[in-house]
Amino acid sequence: MNPRSAHDELRQSLRRSLRDCVVVDCETTGLDPDNDRIIEVAALRVREGRPVALFHRVVDPRRPLPEFITSLTGLTDQRVRQAPPVGDILGDLSAFLSHHTVVGHNVSFDLAFIDAEITTTHSAPRAASLSLCTAESARALVPRSRVGRYRLNTLADDLYLDHRHSHRTVSDVLATLDLLHYLSGVCEAEQADASL
Repeated sequence: MNPRSAHDELRQSLRRSLRDCVVVDCETTGLDPDNDRIIEVAALRVREGRPVALFHRVVDPRRPLPEFITSLTGLTDQRVRQAPPVGDILGDLSAFLSHHTVVGHNVSFDLAFIDAEITTTHSAPRAASLSLCTAESARALVPRSRVGRYRLNTLADDLYLDHRHSHRTVSDVLATLDLLHYLSGVCEAEQADASL
């Protein structure tokens, strides 16, 4: 695919996602979906660029949280032990995600964890969906010299997004939606410049 058509495809994907998508984020006990577990998940349904519904749950991973994760997220063993196990919320989460483009910052990470939990708990598989990664999109549209790294917290700070990344899922889906708007705006501005 030539660079111009790849850029046009990205612009269309960003525009389509803002019309109708679900932005998802998971906090987990670690980085390996085969061995680690979800401890918190948020999914934000977006229509015409605006949030219309929020799914948010803290879940019990049925194991102690690593100290690093407690320090990073503020979630404690006591807090997650009071929450339902992930298997109890997967049906509602899958229904919330279905029939929408799923957007996330490193979305493959979040979907890998959701799918691994579905397999582990023998829950019904989630419906196949399109996905869009805001990290990959940012790499294509925002010069590295402007942001250094493409982490959500770096992009939120350097691009002056309204919401900040905090390693809590609700604030992170809001920051990801801000980034999606920003990236779509970059594409629209570039298209306007090209037509002059």
